[in-house]
This record gives sequence, C-alpha cells and structure tokens, in this order.
Amino acid sequence: IFNQNKSDDGGNRRKHAGESNIVKISPLGFITGIFPIYIERRITDFFTVQVGAGLTHKNYLRSSLTGGDGDLVNISWEKDRNIGDQSDALFNFDHRKAAMGYMFSIQPRLYFDSEAPDGSFLGLSYDFSRYNFNIPGISEYSPSTGNYLYNGSLQNEHENISDLMVYWGYQSVYDRLTLEYTTGIGLRNVKGDKYVYGTEYLGSTVGGFATYKQSTFNFNLGIKVGYHF
Repeated sequence: IFNQNKSDDGGNRRKHAGESNIVKISPLGFITGIFPIYIERRITDFFTVQVGAGLTHKNYLRSSLTGGDGDLVNISWEKDRNIGDQSDALFNFDHRKAAMGYMFSIQPRLYFDSEAPDGSFLGLSYDFSRYNFNIPGISEYSPSTGNYLYNGSLQNEHENISDLMVYWGYQSVYDRLTLEYTTGIGLRNVKGDKYVYGTEYLGSTVGGFATYKQSTFNFNLGIKVGYHF
C-alpha cells in the first residue's frame, strides 16, 4: 500500500496516486441493463486487475438499436422447420418482460505514465452478461380481433452476451474518490433462446424455443466512479 501526494503548478495538493484497492460503480450502466460493482486491485507499480459482478435487466441500448424487430439475428427453428414465427420479435416488449439476470467481468490493466492505479492505462477485458426474459405463451388465434392471444403459461427466454475487448482509459485518483473514462473495441458473441409460435407447412400449430446466434464487432464508451482505500 502506498500514499503519494501530487501537486499542481501552484504547489497546492491536487490529488494522490491512491492506495491498493478501488471499489467502483457504473452510473450509466442502466442504459445497457447492467448494475455492477467493480473492484480494482493494485498488483505492481504499473499493473492492476479489475473484477466485477452484478445484476442485469432490460438492455435499452440493444432494444433501441434493433428497433424491436430482432432482424439482427436468424431464428434457427423458423429456418430449419419452415415455421413463420408469429410471436413477438426479439427485443419487442409488447408482451415480453425483462427479468433479473447476472454479469461478471475481469480486466487486467497496464498503466503507462503514473503509478497504478492513477493515469492512462491499457486493459484486456472479458465481460459476460446474461439477460433473462419471460413472455406469456400463445394459446390461439382470435379471428374476431385478428390477433394471437398471449394467455398461456410464462415462457422463459434468455440471451447471453460475451465480449472480448481492448480498453484505453484514464483514471484520476483524488483524496478518496476516483473517476475513470474508457473507450473499448473488440468482438461480441451472442447466443439466446427465444419463444416461437407458428404454423408448419402441413397446417399444424406448434410452439417452443429457437436458438439464435450472432457474432459482431463491438464498441464501448464507459464512465466509472469509485472509492479507494
């Protein structure tokens, strides 16, 4: 553990390099539906490891980017069995509701121009988030309204998101508080199960689950606020 003071040009104490541990939150995490707590631990003068864990809920950013139509993924069951899915599309919340899930993260960091954990750094991060949903099953089609009736038992859906990212960032360490800004690029893998309901080519009505997958480039901007000790 160390405690090093820094001064600005006027000689007044501005901030110090901090101690060995920082506990952080992500105040804008609700945009992507994550509510984590992070702990960063100083290992050497220029190396730290940050780990995080928390809960997940509705991912507003992902829902808004897809427009609620789910066209970014292919429903495997619809393709394999020639079923036209009549249930709500992915990220459409007319009948679907978000439920609590979980997330975890690990990120080794290398600091360049200051004693860790203060200053500019490069981090390699693995982040996993599981998002849970439920939607009432479709029981029948109503000719009078022209709609399908969502009054069956709840069907549990989920989506797993795995990110492998490289982050560039800067962390300022003050008397007890810290402020961190990051920019990251990397790869994202998505795998989920979606409730589907439709009619096969022979006319029989079926309902169940289809698995979907997606691999894509990912970009991230982040802010974290912490307390060091």
